[in-house]
Amino acid sequence: MGESFELDVDWITAGAVGEPGRRTFYVQGRQGGELVVLLVEKNQVRMLAQLAAQLLSRVDVAVTPDDLDTARQALVDPAVPAWRAGTMSLGMEADGERFLLEAEELMEPEAVGEAGTARFWMNRDQLVGLAAYAAYAVEAGARETCRLCSRPIDPISGHVCPASNGHGPLTV
Repeated sequence: MGESFELDVDWITAGAVGEPGRRTFYVQGRQGGELVVLLVEKNQVRMLAQLAAQLLSRVDVAVTPDDLDTARQALVDPAVPAWRAGTMSLGMEADGERFLLEAEELMEPEAVGEAGTARFWMNRDQLVGLAAYAAYAVEAGARETCRLCSRPIDPISGHVCPASNGHGPLTV
């Protein structure tokens, strides 16, 4: 059972550390001196960026490459997560000025107690920055894909392609 948090953030980001194929993804939000770090999956960061762009488009705001500020949005190091996020959702208030990212802790089936929750309230500009950096972080680690099966190729160990009938690593 993890701790629960509710922050009206003055800074928020979603990104990754590590080499492509071995990256670890995080959501980080800060209010004053309190930094909350959640461990998340790459796909959660991808979906967060996409959903943020969709919500912002409803209030006539587009996320563009000009919105990317890698110095301002970079993850704070060291990233020590409170817990791993299971479900995440993103919503906005009716006026489209404030947005809420909610995450619930991923619990083991045999765990007792309530899952931790995190609620990050942010304004429109903060969501634009989050969306731009999250999309950048996902794409920055894109690995080369196999020309035969389209699966990612590990830069160190290569790739065992199903099309090679298991005849060892295929390096492309």
